[in-house]
Parts: sequence; structure tokens; C-alpha cells
Amino acid sequence: METVDLLRSNELFSHLGDAELKMVAELTKIRTVPKNTLLISEGDMSDVMYLIKEGKVDVMVTNEKGEQFVLSTLKQGENFGELSLLDNHPRSASIITLEKSILIALHKEDFLRLIEHNHTIAKGVINYLCQRIRFVTSIAQSMALLDVYGRLCKLLHDLSKRDEGGKGIIESPLTRQAMALRIGCSREHVSRIYNGLLKGGYLIEEEDRVIIDKKLPPAW
Repeated sequence: METVDLLRSNELFSHLGDAELKMVAELTKIRTVPKNTLLISEGDMSDVMYLIKEGKVDVMVTNEKGEQFVLSTLKQGENFGELSLLDNHPRSASIITLEKSILIALHKEDFLRLIEHNHTIAKGVINYLCQRIRFVTSIAQSMALLDVYGRLCKLLHDLSKRDEGGKGIIESPLTRQAMALRIGCSREHVSRIYNGLLKGGYLIEEEDRVIIDKKLPPAW
């Protein structure tokens, strides 16, 4: 996928016309990163945002106890590090590549010079950041209001897609450890709940997918 097409498919730049997309594309640089690379550490100072041309990355945060969990997994066409273009604060999350990734980098100095003379781009950035704030707020509410079982059920539903028969299908399911990182608890706790759902016939594990065979019990 060409850089202009990737920018066009990204929600941060999707409102731009062809001429503006070309202007942004000319400011970017390509970076290739191996699998399992800690690309960004939480607390680092940086002035670069990235768009994913190929590959996947995990966005991870650490609480005051040193426990880590995954906020999200990003794939082709998605971006991270955009706040570094607008402020001088440390990185708010760590980024780890899940596979070899080709990234498009945009530096703060170039971006600020661009939006200074282009109000369409500046307005789009403001709208995008408002959407991200709502997204982060929804994550915080979920973590605060749901217990571990409820968070696991929500994660399973979020990962699944309905088939023609109405059952939830999770392609390329996460490991127990990955699920624990997503919902902020121990792998052992996730395993106990997950194994219970398997024994109860709520979940069916196949070679490369998991089926939500019937409605999961309520979180109470």
C-alpha cells in the first residue's frame, strides 16, 4: 500500500484531500522493525508518530504495582504516538512489535510546520483526539465497573465475529497470558475462568479459532 493510500485510510488523515495527503506523505520516512522489538518505552521522550504499513503492535501500560496490561493491538493502517506531535510530555504507553513491521514515521517539527498553514489538517487532528479521549474513557469505565470475569467476557465478545448461525467466532485466539494483559489481571485467574467456560460448553476450542457456542453466563 502506498503512503498516500495508507494515510487516506487512517482516521487521523481520512478527511484530507489528495493534495493535502501528498503534502503529509512527503514529510514521512519508512522504518522497518523486527518482531518482538520494544519500539517505545512508557515514560520515554519522543517527537515521532507512526502509522503501520505492515505488521502488528501491542500498546501496553504499567500500573503503580509494576503490573502490565495491553490496551489494544494495532494493525495495518492504524497509528500510535500521535500525542508526541502536540506536546512535550513523556510517552504514555509502551509499544512492542508482534511481528516484523514496516512503519511510516512523521516527526513533530515537520507536522507542526504543516498544520500551521493548513487549518483543515489542524481541525482533523482536534476531532481525532476528541474521539481518542472518549475511547480511553470507555476503557477506564470498563476496568472500574467490571470484575475480572466481566472484563474477560467483554474481551471475548469484542474479539469475536458472528457467523451465519449467530455464534461468536474468534479467529487467531489470544493466549491466556495475552488475555490477562488485556484485562489487567494474572494469567492464573484468566485460566481458571476460561477453563470453566470450556468445561461448561460455553466455549469450544478448535485448532486456530475459538467458538462462543452459547451465551456466556452473566457477570454476577
